[in-house]
Amino acid sequence: MIVPSAFPKPSSPVVATENLRRPKCPHCGSVLLIAEDSRFDAAGRIDHAWSCDDCGTAFVTTIRLRRR
Repeated sequence: MIVPSAFPKPSSPVVATENLRRPKCPHCGSVLLIAEDSRFDAAGRIDHAWSCDDCGTAFVTTIRLRRR
């Protein structure tokens, strides 16, 4: 069984964020609760794909992990 990724096409907006707060939709401002999908890469970046329940806007947030 193949499960399609929830990550939007590359043309979707990417919102870089360094905080761990729940993001707001860039279109309507609604606070989102749970990411549709998440992925981690070896370079220390975590991407979360979101889809707004109110307006349907899809976007991605990125958190970069830093070494101490």
